[in-house]
Parts: sequence; structure tokens; C-alpha cells
Amino acid sequence: MQTARSKPALFFLILCILTVGVYYPGLSGDYMFDDMQNLLLNTRLDFETLDLESLQSASLSSGSGTLRRPVSMASFALNRYFFGMHPFSYKVINLVIHLLTGIGLLLLGRLLLKSYRAGHHPDLSPAIITWLPVIVSGIWLVHPLNLTSVLYIVQRMTSLATLFTVLGLCCYTLGRYRLIREGSGWTWILGGLFLFGGLAVFSKENGALLPLYMLVIEMTLFRFRNSENKFDKRVAIFFGLFLLLPAGGFLLWLLQQPGALQHGYLNRDFTLSERILTEARVLVFYLKQILLPSVSELGLYHDDIRISRSLLEPVTTIYAIATLTSILVAALLLVRKVPLVSLGILWFFAGHTLESTILPLEIAHEHRNYLADYGIILAAVAALLQIQGRQLAPYINIVTPPLFICLFAYTTFARAEQWSDNVNQAVFEAIHHPDSPRAVFSAGRIHARLAINGRTESIEPAFKYLERASELSRSGILPDVVMIKLANILDLPVKGEWYDTVISKLKLSINAADLNALHILGQCQWTTCDTPRPTMEIIFQTALDNYSLQGKPVLAFVYTSYGYYQINALGRFDQGRRYFTMAVETAPHELHYWINLLKLLLEIKDYEAAEYWLTAFRSSGAKGATKRDFERFRQAIDKGRMENIAETSMADQVTSKRN
Repeated sequence: MQTARSKPALFFLILCILTVGVYYPGLSGDYMFDDMQNLLLNTRLDFETLDLESLQSASLSSGSGTLRRPVSMASFALNRYFFGMHPFSYKVINLVIHLLTGIGLLLLGRLLLKSYRAGHHPDLSPAIITWLPVIVSGIWLVHPLNLTSVLYIVQRMTSLATLFTVLGLCCYTLGRYRLIREGSGWTWILGGLFLFGGLAVFSKENGALLPLYMLVIEMTLFRFRNSENKFDKRVAIFFGLFLLLPAGGFLLWLLQQPGALQHGYLNRDFTLSERILTEARVLVFYLKQILLPSVSELGLYHDDIRISRSLLEPVTTIYAIATLTSILVAALLLVRKVPLVSLGILWFFAGHTLESTILPLEIAHEHRNYLADYGIILAAVAALLQIQGRQLAPYINIVTPPLFICLFAYTTFARAEQWSDNVNQAVFEAIHHPDSPRAVFSAGRIHARLAINGRTESIEPAFKYLERASELSRSGILPDVVMIKLANILDLPVKGEWYDTVISKLKLSINAADLNALHILGQCQWTTCDTPRPTMEIIFQTALDNYSLQGKPVLAFVYTSYGYYQINALGRFDQGRRYFTMAVETAPHELHYWINLLKLLLEIKDYEAAEYWLTAFRSSGAKGATKRDFERFRQAIDKGRMENIAETSMADQVTSKRN
């Protein structure tokens, strides 16, 4: 008996070691994409003394999500405090979280199989209950589709939310199992929901899907039954309170605010209906990558996916909708016959309910499958159990899982090697996704950095990739801004059409990357660039007049960039003050706009105005503000006033002596 139990444990340990091995090359990679803004340039994560106030400030320093993801941000702050800013430590912690989640999925799989045997298949062998969860969680651990959630540092938000969601599901499954067998289990159910559900939601908003995953388990395995095999009203009330009621509240809010959802699409080049149509093709793409992943099709960026403008444009849209509908209907119809297969399929759809439906998010990201793909893996492995051929079945069941583990592990290892070096990663992305503006731009940007550092052979490919990125649709102004900056740094001619392209693109919808590029261009004017002032004025005014920014807090970012340009490039402190003030008034809940304004007022020694705005700052409710911030500015104002008085007194004494 002990030998039988030790073999699966040993095999799973080997799988964990294999996971570390396949990810190891990628641990040496650098920061990339959103890592810069969220981690590297986030000064709130950097503190010398570990105390509650500093940790609170760091935990609220993210601009992502409605809840600011404080659990994830706190983990990044602690990561930096104990291990420094080198990306290696961040990626190691991400890998540890990945392994812990794999262990959690192993436990969840055991609980699901025990519940399946108790309610549907009493003659299910102990070997299947023991080994199937090991195989499923092992495949999940080495699956290449999960790589971005590990090696893309900022996606710790996703992996932490997944870890806590899995733990919450373990509590729910155990609680329901005990509720049926022993009549008590609500402590586990409610504890899992509130404790782990809360941690999941505050890691990333898709932790709110925990009750939906619970419903999938309930529908397929427990079916709202109690210990007497009768309908359990308490379970129905549970889902009514914690799933249907919040969902109904959200729908009611949409009905009362019909323009709220559409407003989020103003900065997108697709509409709500086009996103829904496109997501059908995206989900089919995800399914293909879960079952048969391809290194050439996987990638950090998927902004090259064509938007579905109608059911027949492209025609694959209607085929994708038909495919997904057939799979979903089959899963619902086969709930009683093959519960585990149905559970896995419904699990996949539940995992994409938030990020792959109506919300105005980007079209596709691989990390959205980090928990959803577990369902398809479970369904595929469980489907092997349905093979009836007595002679062939044992060989299929024994050979197939290790074969797929090896295949997936090799693919993940190949991707991790690409991610071990930012140059190789960027070039591979551009080769595999030549129509992706972000992938092609990343290759140009990495060569631009090499060129700046003296590698002359990178100059030509830098401009080649950047020009190609600029020509692609949905590229924004970032490639053009980088070409302008690179040409100035290398003392090369700056093409006038680059400025024309920037201005013409800023007349269209502006996204976050465009805003960052605008700030970079303004910043470049007081370091290396010499763009004519009239041209810069036109560029900033075009951005300020853009229809997609009007009435939105993000307009404050443009005011701030313009203010910095006025102060540092032109020496116009009065104009800088004006735009910093407008930024505060436009986005009063954003901490850094207040800090910018107060620092400027202290710099120009306008202590009366600083006093006024500090009082306003205290009552603003700015997210992430701490008593330490208020006290620091209070002390700076008092110190400045005292120095001002001393200087005035000394000047009076000098004047008196002269007289």
C-alpha cells in the first residue's frame, strides 16, 4: 500500500523537477513590455524600511484594474525589498507560485475524482483516482501555453489569482463532499469563498470567477443534492447570493449606464459586437494551442489577429461560432454520461467569461488560459477513460499521457530558451508574428538599444523593424517616436514624415502606448532631441483635442507630459504649473499627479499655494496616499517658509547696513 502511494508522489515530484528544468533557461531573461511601467519604474515599490504604511502605499501603486490588485503589488514590493530589482528573483518567485498552483490542482483533482466516484462511478479504481490528477496537473505544469504567466513577470497577478482560486475550489469541493457524506461542510465552503476568493480578487479581478468555477463543479458532480439525494436549497441559495445576485447587479448597472461599456471601446479599433465575434475565433485558437501547441503560433503578442467585422468577414468567424456552440451543447448534454469531460469543457468556458466576452480589453493574451486550460486537459485525459477496446485501451492510457508530457515539456523548454535573451525573444516574436505591431516594434526597440550602446550593425535592423512596425495597422506613434529619438541620439537625419505620421496618428484613437510615447517625445526635448517648438506644440495640442480622451481621467497624463515639456524644455514654470493643476483636477484620485504639483510648488517656492493644495490633497481620497506623504510635504512647506523668512531677514539686514 505504501509503495502504491509513493509511486504517484515520486512521479509528481519528478514532474515538478522537470518543470523547473524546462523553465530554467527563461529565468535569466529581462523585464519586458508592461514590466517596465508596473515594476521597474514604480518608485512606490522601493522603500528602505519595511512597515505597514510603506507596504500599504506599494500595494495601491498599480494603475491596473478597478481594485488596484493590492495583493500582487504587495508581493512585488516584498520581492524588491528582500531580493532587489534583478528580474531573476521575480521570475524564480513566479516559478514557485506556478509549482504551488500545480500542487493545488493535484489536490483539487483528487477531490474531484473522489466526488466523482462517490456520486457517479462507485467502481472507479483507486489507481485512476490516484494517477489521473497527477497526469493532468503534470501536463498543466509543463504546458507551453502557461509560459507567459511565469516568465512575464507582471503576470504574477494572474498566477496569484489562479493559486488562490484553486485553493478556494479545493475548499468548496471538500466542503460539498463532506456536506453530502457527513452533513457538515459549510465552514470549508464559506471559508474558501471569503478567504481565498478575497485574496484572488485582490490579486487580479478575474478571481471573481471563483463562484462560477464552483457552479461548474456543482452542476457536473454534485448537482445540488444533499446527503439524502434530494435537492439542497441551501446550495441553491449560496449560488443565488454569491453568483446570480452579483451578476444581476452588474447587468442592472449596464442597463442603467448603457454608455459605460461602449465608452471603454472609444480607444479601441473594434466595437463591442466585433470583439464578441472575434473572440469566437480566438477561443478556437486557444483550444488548438492547448491540444497541439505550436512555437511559431505562440507568443507574447497576438495583436496580429484579424478583427471579425461580421459573421462572414472573415468567414472563419461563423465556423468558429458553430464549433464552440457544438462543443458547449455537447458538454451540457453529456453531463450525466461523462461528467468529468463535461466539467473540463464547461471549466474552459467559465475561465473565459470575464476576459473573452464583452469587456473592452485587448483581443487575445495567452495568460487568459492559465486556469482555463486545466479544464481542457482534464477533459482530454478523462476522455481516454472512455475508450472501450480492451486490447488497445491499456496501451493508449499508459503511453499517451507521458508522450504529451514530453512533447509539451520540449515545446516549453524551446520557448524558455527564446525568453532567456531579450534580443532572441524579440527577433523570434517578429519572425513568428510579422504582422504584429508590438512584436515587430519590440525587435526594433531592442536593436535600437544595442545601437545606442555602440553596436553599429544594429542601426540598420533597428530602423528596418521600426519602419515596418509604423506601417502596420494599429501600430500607434511609438515606432515613429523611437525613430525620432534614435536618430537624434546617433546624430542621424530626422525625417520630417516621422513628425507628420505622429500628428496624423494622434488624430485617431489614442491608447496607453501612444500616451507613453508622447511623454517619451516630450522628455527627449530636454535631453537629446531638438524638435522645433511649433511642431511639438502641434503634437501636444492634437493629443489634447483628441475625441477619445475627452472627459476621461487619462487626459491628465497628457497634461502632465505637456507640463514637463513646458518646464524642462522651455523653462516655462507658469505653464507647467497650469498643466500640473489641470492634471490634478482631471484625475483627483491619482496620487502621482498631486505629488508632481506639490513638488513643483515647492521648487518655485510658492508656499501659500503649496499649503492650499496640500489641504486639498488630504481630502482628495487619492489612492495610495499615506500619512507619510502628507507629513513629508508638511515638513517641506514649513522648512521652506523658515528658510524664506531667514533669507528675507538677512536681506533686510544687508539693506539696513548699506543705508
